[in-house]
Amino acid sequence: MTAQIPTADPPDIAFGRFAAGQLLDLECTRLAVGAAVSVSLPVGGGQGVAGMPITLLGHVASVRWGRSVVIVHHQPWRGRLTVRFFADGSGSRVVVESSLDQDGVTWLAHKRGFGPPEPLRPDRHRIGLLVSKSGSAAVFAQATETLAQLAVDEINAGGGIGGVPVELLVGDDASESLAGATAATRLLRSGCRVIFACVTSATFNVAASVLQGKDALLVHTVLNEGGRPSPTTVRLGERPLAQARAAVPALMAETGSRRWFFVGHRYSWSYGAHWAVRRVVAENHGSVLGDAYLPLGTQDFTSTIAAIEASGAELILSSLVGRDEVVFERQCAQRGLRARTRTLALVLDEATLQLIGDTAADGVWAAFAYFQGALDVHRDLESRYRHELHGLMPPMSSLSETTYEAIKAYGQEMSTDPDMDRERLRRRLITSTATAGNSPSRPIILAESRQGTLRPRPATS
Repeated sequence: MTAQIPTADPPDIAFGRFAAGQLLDLECTRLAVGAAVSVSLPVGGGQGVAGMPITLLGHVASVRWGRSVVIVHHQPWRGRLTVRFFADGSGSRVVVESSLDQDGVTWLAHKRGFGPPEPLRPDRHRIGLLVSKSGSAAVFAQATETLAQLAVDEINAGGGIGGVPVELLVGDDASESLAGATAATRLLRSGCRVIFACVTSATFNVAASVLQGKDALLVHTVLNEGGRPSPTTVRLGERPLAQARAAVPALMAETGSRRWFFVGHRYSWSYGAHWAVRRVVAENHGSVLGDAYLPLGTQDFTSTIAAIEASGAELILSSLVGRDEVVFERQCAQRGLRARTRTLALVLDEATLQLIGDTAADGVWAAFAYFQGALDVHRDLESRYRHELHGLMPPMSSLSETTYEAIKAYGQEMSTDPDMDRERLRRRLITSTATAGNSPSRPIILAESRQGTLRPRPATS
């Protein structure tokens, strides 16, 4: 795909505007090779959502100042974006070229409202992956599809399931619950009887509703607030109560602070997470001075930060997700809150931190059961991931690693009994993932952001 943007500025000025985020909504803490980047790709040719710009997430591959930038992007599909600046009379033309493979064509078709279910194939054992390839939550999901495919490849290398190769079909919820329901329905109609969901709880809950009564199992692979057991769902990943019990006492002891302010989203994840953390704060003789719940996709936290400052809180809990967490932490740093407060961010993973920048999140704590490079047991998987992707790539994080583990557990269970019914499969997945360490009860590791890296903190007794 190619687009041209005319501008009255000469190329060097236009390039400077691009680097400053004034063209294509570029978000990059430093325009240098290897830096994480978000950039808007103009598409046109449609009305409403279909005609809106596409946000690509990736890394800077090359920079020729004043002339061109090449970006290797991972979401919504893998490819290369080249932005060139040409003199054109007294101004310039900005030429944007994006590679488009079959995955990109398929994603664009679904975005524009096309994309019927995949024709059924009895020679394939299909499983679904519901993931945020676009929208606010895409920030934390960048490595998920690659790790899911890696798990499928390893299952197939062992003979597939009942001798039938496993095929991974991917649906994008666009970080929006109704789009997630549509994608989940498409996966079901394409023959997927198990769907692994690396999405927000808002999408998971709606997808679970539309799949209720169908012969399908929906597996939530990432951290979540939990809920009532259901015969059609499995919820893995960390729980906020475990995160809080690991982090809150340690953070309060280190800082000597007791007064909190909570910031989250207006849906079940933040409501459940804040209830759990509030309980742990009370157990440790702290107090919550205020809270704020905002829509997913919020870009201006000025009033929220003002409320934090006015409350006198010394500690902040953030349950914000994806790009919202990026923007919030940047704006907190700009307002000087780092010098006056400390933050526990429940969904601050490695991919999210890359977009925040090298120092804007310094001192922010995170709590997951997995951090890249933290445990020897994951060295082999991390090595295979690096070999699979080569070069510039999004980091692994708990939110992508748990998806890999869940799919591998599914393959192991189904290989012993390819005709296993849904209820037995559900019980077996809960048991096997707990044994493998991919369960709500697995130990939580604390990490602190320093110079753009989440560094595990020494364990305390």
